Amino acid sequence: MPRHTATSRLAAFGRTCLYSSGGRGPSSKRRRTTTAVALMVIVSASLAIACSVPVFRYALEHWRPDAYVAFVFHSGDLTAEQQTVVDSMQPRGAEGEPLTNLIVSVIDVSNDKNSVTQKMWQDQNTDKLPRMVVQSPPKWGPPQTIWQGDFTAENAAMIMDSPTRAQVGRKLIEGESVVWILLECGQPEVDDSAFKTLNSELKRLQGELKLPEIEEEDLGDLSVNPDALKIAFSAIRVARDDPKERALVEMLQRVEPDLMEDELSGQPMAFPIFGRGRALYALVGKGIAPDVIEDASQFLTGACQCTVKAQNPGVDLVMNIDWDGMVVPTEPLDEDLPPLAGFSGFGLSDDAADGESSVTTSVEEPEVLLAQAAETAGSTPDGGVQSQDVVAEEGHSTSNDDSQPAASHANDAPASDAGAAPSAGMGQNVLFVLMFLVIGVVVASLFFMPRTS
Repeated sequence: MPRHTATSRLAAFGRTCLYSSGGRGPSSKRRRTTTAVALMVIVSASLAIACSVPVFRYALEHWRPDAYVAFVFHSGDLTAEQQTVVDSMQPRGAEGEPLTNLIVSVIDVSNDKNSVTQKMWQDQNTDKLPRMVVQSPPKWGPPQTIWQGDFTAENAAMIMDSPTRAQVGRKLIEGESVVWILLECGQPEVDDSAFKTLNSELKRLQGELKLPEIEEEDLGDLSVNPDALKIAFSAIRVARDDPKERALVEMLQRVEPDLMEDELSGQPMAFPIFGRGRALYALVGKGIAPDVIEDASQFLTGACQCTVKAQNPGVDLVMNIDWDGMVVPTEPLDEDLPPLAGFSGFGLSDDAADGESSVTTSVEEPEVLLAQAAETAGSTPDGGVQSQDVVAEEGHSTSNDDSQPAASHANDAPASDAGAAPSAGMGQNVLFVLMFLVIGVVVASLFFMPRTS
């Protein structure tokens, strides 16, 4: 059956309220009222943090990639050669900042006391060491294992980078709006047809779509002149059995939770890649169709309706690229969205606020360590994390995801402003509360007013 990735599309375009009719639901009048109110809420909330910069460019300028975690299991001391491989997975820029959205956590199984990593090692069903397990940032629930195998220099390099990812990164940095990856199913006729449809539609859209006009107040979100922006698409084919692309194939197949199911896994898949290596969602089989390709392209080249990364669809890929060295934004990202302090944060002194957000590095507290990993991923230019003592906890996020909205706001703010966040955010929080109170009153009046016959 055609695959249109409905869940992702509804999340991307806010269409849930438009598809909520049918069955034994409310009357058509009540349904229209509900739809109108829902749209009003969506529009009101999004306008407060909207931006006229196209999604693809705002993401390239401001959205730091979420971090994957590579667990390296060993016993005793690492050899000099093994330590060199560990170091190679944590490349640093000229000023010592991490360049890759990958956390490396080295686990000595001979004295590991953490139940989560102990179970992870036991699940390997092997005594061969050292061994590596790579897990994705949590998006649709707990982190998923995208790769596991011997810890070698070759495998480490394959996790870090690949020819396709290098090509995608180069195209995005050079100004292409979106680079599409077609993950082949292995049936030449089916793959050729899907690629032909994709290329044909991208060529048409490249000539027909128009970029939004950049408003003057949003010019600070661009590091280039608005006139330099362009709509440009390209597509790359990747074979599922390409040994150099094993990690990329596994990452792409986990962009959505059901892509590994039998009915989908044997079909070609198309992924629009934008920003700093973020896959929007998958178009599968007959879902690689003109209307679906156009939907994704319109969204990515249209105005950014929500500048907060965590509230947008997509999953980041591991990219070994110095994004901040290539793209330097002129203003800090999400500067107008300080961390949400909550009512308990109001009235705290700056020092107290700093104390509330401080994180210990004790290896006995995996949840706290993961929170630190998420915070550090946002505070470095590309989402890398410097600590190696990171332990995965099932259901706990290491990324700037929906489960940690406050963390995602904090990650976007300059480090020097962190202490002042509660007082700085108070006015905006009150504004949002008042806005939704007004909306609540309107909704209540529509539903509970006396009805005349």
